[in-house]
Amino acid sequence: YSIRNDDVFKIVFGTNERASYLKALLEAILHKNITNIVIRNDVAIDKLHADNKLMRLDILAEIDGSEMVNIEFQNKNEYNVMERSEVYASGIYYNSLKVGNKYIQATKTIVIWILGFDLFKDGNYHEIARTKRDYNNEEVSKNIIYHYFQLPKFLKQVKAISTPEEQWLAYLTGSLNKEELEELFKMNRSIEEINKIVDIVLTDKDVQDELNNRILAKNLEDLKKRKAYEDGEDEKAKEIAKKLLKKGEEVEYIIEITGLSREDIEKL
Repeated sequence: YSIRNDDVFKIVFGTNERASYLKALLEAILHKNITNIVIRNDVAIDKLHADNKLMRLDILAEIDGSEMVNIEFQNKNEYNVMERSEVYASGIYYNSLKVGNKYIQATKTIVIWILGFDLFKDGNYHEIARTKRDYNNEEVSKNIIYHYFQLPKFLKQVKAISTPEEQWLAYLTGSLNKEELEELFKMNRSIEEINKIVDIVLTDKDVQDELNNRILAKNLEDLKKRKAYEDGEDEKAKEIAKKLLKKGEEVEYIIEITGLSREDIEKL
């Protein structure tokens, strides 16, 4: 486990006791000063997704009483970042309205993704997306903004670390050796302090047990999905085989096309 694990990231940055470190990270990557920050704990969008679980946000914070910021750390590409971005942003934006509020009173929402893979083939490691018109590229709404930080692309594009943004992203890549980390700590004491917290978190037995349980649950979930997929693919192959048999195709040809065994085909 490391800071690149989304659960570890959430444990380290997702409490108000350590809000100052989240503030330092956000100031660096959003390039703005933040006076006040409040972290919302254990936040879920009030919807169930396909696995019958609530959609839980990694970290949600309110900054300066006027903006909601959602930060997600995604190490593995599950090919759903864009869809999740829209769902998370719209859910946060909608939930910011209190009963009786007008639409104009919804809180500006920023969704930040720190990615362990490249989401876009081209462009800069830091991509910003907004809602714009096709006609003249005019920005339609300033109320929802998406930030995508692509760590592999960052490593390729940034050769010398200098700015606070580069310092934090370099740390979050998890690619620095001991000497490089020491140099980074000299440039940014907040990162040195957060690294010490990471070490403490990762040596805590209760945390280790919880992380292991989550990994086990995720592996079991993946196995169930794979089994369901394989069962579905098997049924599709049998339907194709039936059609080919009706057309009078040879069994050897059907085996080659569908991947079914001779025994499976003879049972159809």
